[in-house]
Amino acid sequence: MNKKSVANLWSLIKPRIVALLCITGVTALFAAGGASLTVGLGFTAAGACIAASAAAFNCYYDRNLDQYMNRTADRPLPSGRLDPRVAFGFAVALFLLGSVIALGTLPITSVVYMWLGLVSYVGLYTMLLKRRHWIGVVLGGSAGSFPVLAGWTAVAPLTLEPLLLALLVFAWTPAHAWVLAYVYRSDFIAADVPTLPAIASVKRVQRSVWVSVWVTLFVAVVAIPFTRPPYAITVIVGGTCLVLGYSQFYREGTEAAAVRAFFTSNLFLATVFLAWGLSGVVDSGELLVRMGVVIVLPFAFYRLWTLGLSLRGVNGAPGNEPSRLTSLLSKKINRPSGERVREDFTVDSDTRSE
Repeated sequence: MNKKSVANLWSLIKPRIVALLCITGVTALFAAGGASLTVGLGFTAAGACIAASAAAFNCYYDRNLDQYMNRTADRPLPSGRLDPRVAFGFAVALFLLGSVIALGTLPITSVVYMWLGLVSYVGLYTMLLKRRHWIGVVLGGSAGSFPVLAGWTAVAPLTLEPLLLALLVFAWTPAHAWVLAYVYRSDFIAADVPTLPAIASVKRVQRSVWVSVWVTLFVAVVAIPFTRPPYAITVIVGGTCLVLGYSQFYREGTEAAAVRAFFTSNLFLATVFLAWGLSGVVDSGELLVRMGVVIVLPFAFYRLWTLGLSLRGVNGAPGNEPSRLTSLLSKKINRPSGERVREDFTVDSDTRSE
């Protein structure tokens, strides 16, 4: 197998999505108290294979749809660089490999949750809802919840705590997915995929995303009494940054603000789950962990907003969020001085009814 073939197969598994799912699953395992090396490695390997299998099945099923979207038209399947039969076989092989590893190292309950995650993503979202209704990405968010349940039940019985953290992923998904779809809405329109930004007015998208952000924070806060201090502090600091990161999109509805919001949501979820997992295995030095969260986390968001990350050539250049964060941290009430960064991206008026 040559390098091009390997690269084509690698693109099918959507590595960044798999990595985020592994983070939520593995941190749940640690939050439950940690596990032996065999269970930990088995869970990570099995979870990665099954999540990669779901992504590959998604690419296989959507191969005809992807050819109408600029973002996906150059993928191996719609471009013709990869035989669909090879892709399907690869997805099946990943599922079987992951299942064998899981059944050999994990409790059956954990394995079932992994399988349910695949069924939710491939069956519920990809095959049933994606082409039919804008609610698909909302209900499809359940796919991201199952790794949390799988990780926890790999080492401990299911309790309310992991259920709330699984619900957090479910609540987080719409705001995360909709700002991404907003940047690529022309692609979704061309492919006739009824995601919310492709069928609704800009104002409705802004309101829906904003509501989803606050629902996410509500669920995160509800889970605080069931968790340890590192999680609570991360939710407070990270939640503040999440609101700041989405606030400009809510006010202005620009593509640049959507890009910034998208990357903000990734960092928020990753840090919240890392703190949750760490709190399950750290018995001492909690004060140091708390100080680290308070000091490091705001800086991480600040750097994210000033890096100028982009999607589809749209640069998520910072607005006034870094200044507002500095103001909050220094307990200033007055608005930060200084010239506001000019926004170069505008949104065409949308005359469609809501």
